Amino acid sequence: MEGEKIDIVYTWVDGADADYIEIVKAYSERPADVNPERYRDTYALLKYSLRSLEKYINWSGKIFLLTARPQVPEWLNADHPDVQVVHHDEVIDEQYLPTFNPNVIESFLHKIPGLSEHFLYINDDFLFGNKTDLSVFYNNGKSTIFNTFFGENLGWRIRDGKYDIIGLGIIEHTPLFIKKEFWEEMTRMNPEEMHKTRSDKFRKPENLMTYKLYRYYMLKHQRGLSKAINIIDLLKVNYFHKITNSLPKQIKGFRKIETEKPKFYCLNDDQRDNPDKNVVTLVKDFLAKNYPEKSAFEK
Repeated sequence: MEGEKIDIVYTWVDGADADYIEIVKAYSERPADVNPERYRDTYALLKYSLRSLEKYINWSGKIFLLTARPQVPEWLNADHPDVQVVHHDEVIDEQYLPTFNPNVIESFLHKIPGLSEHFLYINDDFLFGNKTDLSVFYNNGKSTIFNTFFGENLGWRIRDGKYDIIGLGIIEHTPLFIKKEFWEEMTRMNPEEMHKTRSDKFRKPENLMTYKLYRYYMLKHQRGLSKAINIIDLLKVNYFHKITNSLPKQIKGFRKIETEKPKFYCLNDDQRDNPDKNVVTLVKDFLAKNYPEKSAFEK
């Protein structure tokens, strides 16, 4: 795979879109369904993620942005030859639309037209903080699986035919290197549960969480093509940071990122429904300082 360009896939939504908000409210059944943390875009993180990608990655191919129709980020240069906006109705079966469930959206990633066989899936709150070679994600014919404690198979997470989707904290928030063939095969492993998940308009605890299921699939069915990374080695390249309303903790956390310069990190919005204005200013200043140059993907 040396010299090969690897496509990048983002999922994104404009939570400030009034029309979109009305659709969400029309289908919502629980307060959690309209949790602002899931949809708001306070920090325009996708823009800065793309800046970090351009700055620190030299092996990326096309950038695919999967979102709800008719959304397109207002700052995005959608005419760039390496940028392609793909709307949900282009890849997701009609019976499951509209959907606001990331588990549903992710389960159709392999159907994105023109997507390379191998691709990197990242959320818009993932950024690169240092030069990152492709070998970090794929090396000697093996895909890196970051999301274990000590390289375990994860088979213990299946009970009575059900997949235990209990979160494993920091190890869950990393970019995911995917082979399209394997992702599609994974979605066919448990058709009844997959259909149930895809039928849920909003994320539910009992859903199959596809990004977790893929790790299980790779370590169970493609072990020879996988390299499991333990949490100690993961922490050498990745940093998970929750954006909370505690200004002292935020100052400390962002100072850590600037000092250690991890290869990639996640800025996870955990500010509830009332973000502290001083924290908001701190985060915006951090992003502007560390990624000041517009990327070629911006207007």
